[in-house]
Amino acid sequence: MTLPVSVLASGVLNATAAPGTAKITANARVTAAAGPIGIITDVMQFSGPTVVGNWIVGSSRVLVNAIPLVNQASTGISIGPPPTFLPSGPMTVSQGDPRIKAL
Repeated sequence: MTLPVSVLASGVLNATAAPGTAKITANARVTAAAGPIGIITDVMQFSGPTVVGNWIVGSSRVLVNAIPLVNQASTGISIGPPPTFLPSGPMTVSQGDPRIKAL
């Protein structure tokens, strides 16, 4: 079953259900109407008790520049603020681009 692909930072939620505020990506080649498609090397930024998030599992069959992309089945981990940088829980895609779907 195909699932929507992550494009906007606000479509990603951290462990406390706070939306992402920014996405740092190396993908400049494959874009949707709203911006670059998310890949697992992207670093997500959040406000509040969680500072950043990293993706762990990406799409199983679709690659962007030989890197798995991020869809609604992808999971990541959100990391707390310094000085401890403790994991604060899972990071998931809550809203993807409905026009672009991938396995």
